[in-house]
Amino acid sequence: MALQSLQITATIAMRAREVSRPSKEQQEAADRRPLRDEAPKREAKRKGQP
Repeated sequence: MALQSLQITATIAMRAREVSRPSKEQQEAADRRPLRDEAPKREAKRKGQP
């Protein structure tokens, strides 16, 4: 019930946004990875199917 009195100010929201933003290296690595739909299925690899 203590969370009901929590006030989120603009400053706190901006800080949270900065913290949650990925670093440049993390963003570049994510850009190089294929999307989930583009990646081959793992089950097919394990069963020996192309």
